[in-house]
Amino acid sequence: MTLLHMKYFIAVCENGSLTSAAKALFVTQPALSSAINQLEKEYNLKLFERKNHGLTLTSDGEYLYEKAKLLLSQYEILDKDLKDLAEKKYTIRIGVPPMIGSFLFPKIYNQYMQHHPDAKFEIWEEGSLTIRKKIENRSLDIGFSILNDSANEHYEKEMILETELLYVVNRNNPICQKGSVTIEDIKDEPIILFKEGFFQNQLINHMYQEVNQNPNIILVSSQLSVIRNFVKMNAGGAFLMKELIDSEDESIVGLPFSNQLVMKIGLIWQKEAQLHLGALEFINFLRQTTKV
Repeated sequence: MTLLHMKYFIAVCENGSLTSAAKALFVTQPALSSAINQLEKEYNLKLFERKNHGLTLTSDGEYLYEKAKLLLSQYEILDKDLKDLAEKKYTIRIGVPPMIGSFLFPKIYNQYMQHHPDAKFEIWEEGSLTIRKKIENRSLDIGFSILNDSANEHYEKEMILETELLYVVNRNNPICQKGSVTIEDIKDEPIILFKEGFFQNQLINHMYQEVNQNPNIILVSSQLSVIRNFVKMNAGGAFLMKELIDSEDESIVGLPFSNQLVMKIGLIWQKEAQLHLGALEFINFLRQTTKV
């Protein structure tokens, strides 16, 4: 099995037919069909069920599809890294959660670029939990993450700062009369959450479990701007870090919890990973920077 075989196989899986895959790859259908037949003969496996309206994967085909996607992705990353090495350039693949990306990462980036003007970044905007998974499978070099559950960590880390998670609502919401809130105060309120993959969702769900209730979720989004706008519309409340509350924006208010919700933010990377020079330089820069 070659990389070309895997590429052809993945294309057929994702296009649903040899005809569509051949068009997407700009190859002839016989060439594509021959490659798939070679794969099946080489391993004595049936990868597709052939039907009148196209192809469907067998269980063996589904297994190969998942493995082939991962291998091809890793190959593409390696190919890019080697080209960067040849040019003495290093692209730092970094995961940045939306909230951290809106207030912390830009400051760090600006400081870093003053000392490393030729640095290149490839930024993936994901939740902390998703970033951890991508670091484990080496799709990312490094990433920012919430470190509150560091007892279960499977990565190296560099602590950056502590912040606080607030309950954010429209200023006209009656709950604003309170100086602080508890989960009992908001257990029936409409809630706007980030999508799955964000650490704060675990924390929030755990809080609701303590009062034997599920959050009244009216919207989930991966976009910070969308969540803010719905709060401004008084559609519901959201959980945001205190740095994201603009003192000049009179339309929303951030209420602390009576039992302060501290969030620890840091940079993480895979344990014993052989990181390239660009990523190592960024880590060392953070270690030497005492204030961001």
